[in-house]
Amino acid sequence: MKLKPIKDKKKIEKIFEKGTLLRGSNISIKFYNFNDNKSCYGLAVPKKNFPLAVSRNLIKRRLREQLQLYIRTNTIKKGVSFFLIYTSKEIISSSDLKDALESLVKNFDSGVK
Repeated sequence: MKLKPIKDKKKIEKIFEKGTLLRGSNISIKFYNFNDNKSCYGLAVPKKNFPLAVSRNLIKRRLREQLQLYIRTNTIKKGVSFFLIYTSKEIISSSDLKDALESLVKNFDSGVK
């Protein structure tokens, strides 16, 4: 299963209004179960913490890659859309990002009903 980015603004609004938040060490995840067949994701890196677009894009690329690697070996319930929010104040390595993402997604999978 390949995840696709969220394009629908109403879905994004609903995730942030009614979604559940799980906090991790460097990443937080906000998710909502839409009960449809599509699972989508979004990424957010605050401009306040990383004023340079180059830094934000680097973090987004790393997050996207680690998410795709995770999806190759594991599954996420259909119908659940989520936003990954980068909360660290500094740029962390891909391996640390992988560990943070895996621990957070395990809690995410158990929290989705």
